[in-house]
Amino acid sequence: MENSTTNDVRGVTNAPNTVADDVMEVAKKMHWVTSSIFGTIFVIVGIVGNILSVLIWSRKSMRTSTGVYLIAQALSDMGLLFFFFITDSLTMLVPSVKTSYAFGVFFSYIGYPIFFLFVVYSIWMTVGVTVDRYIQVCWFTKAKEMCSNKRAVVGIGIIAFLCFLINTPHFKTYHPIPASDREPDDAAFDLTEFGMTEGSKRYEFWVHCMFLVLVPWLTIFILNMLIISRVVRANRGMSKRKSIQGQEKAKKAENQMTRLLLTVTFVFLILIALQCVTQCFFMMQPEIADMRIVNEAFSVAKLGIVINSSINFFLYCLSARKFRKELFKVLGLRRGDREESFSSSTASTTLSTAKFKMSFKA
Repeated sequence: MENSTTNDVRGVTNAPNTVADDVMEVAKKMHWVTSSIFGTIFVIVGIVGNILSVLIWSRKSMRTSTGVYLIAQALSDMGLLFFFFITDSLTMLVPSVKTSYAFGVFFSYIGYPIFFLFVVYSIWMTVGVTVDRYIQVCWFTKAKEMCSNKRAVVGIGIIAFLCFLINTPHFKTYHPIPASDREPDDAAFDLTEFGMTEGSKRYEFWVHCMFLVLVPWLTIFILNMLIISRVVRANRGMSKRKSIQGQEKAKKAENQMTRLLLTVTFVFLILIALQCVTQCFFMMQPEIADMRIVNEAFSVAKLGIVINSSINFFLYCLSARKFRKELFKVLGLRRGDREESFSSSTASTTLSTAKFKMSFKA
């Protein structure tokens, strides 16, 4: 029974004008839409948002160890978005570019490996931010020593070095193909001997799927739960010494912290998990699956990574009042600190003058 089912599925997969071919056409259209239209939109919005994030986190009032990590994350996200556009969106918008030998060289040695390098950078910078926040909340007595800007730069350097080492096999996955060795309409790049080996498949599954998604997400989730628990205990300990109004404010702050941390964690999970599942499925290559469809689905799922790298700016705006305040200053929508201090000084002077006149009249 099992063998007959497998044979039937294979027959459907290989036969022309079948349901599998119809599904393949839908998958190709979804790939084109997600890469050329939605992908391009998210790339533009994400790069602009990340540039603003770098400008704001670089301001003097925002220069903390957390800000240093968030600057590194924004730079990683910009690199990810740029290389996604060059290696994926551009090939959908202008298919003929794939036949260029120059693009084949770029894709094989720069575009493909660097894109995945920025993917790993971006995800593990999120882990770095979470660890930094955990130390500041749960180990606050040691936070001043452990969470300095210099230590943050060292931590970023270590993360970048380890991620580069992990990503090294991607530089040997593809190779360019000269025009004399292929048909005119064929792509100017193809898998290397290493890229077609079982070792490469195992690397993609065990290293990238596990190291890229499972370990970072579990780390972020566990640390966020510990942060939330610490905040809850701290607020309960202070509740006896607070007024009713103070307790309400503490509860609102606690709920906001809980929502923010869980949102960041589960947005990361949802957007990255689909890519991981399809990549793992693609690497396993089960006999019952049409790998053409799985390949297109994997390309569609990469949009989750792009969205994850595009929305951090908006999460900052929604959750951080100080970030919004600095954003307004950068955009010239609010007066600077000097103007605010001048106006407050003028107001206090006017108030003092009024009090003097009232006392004089009395």
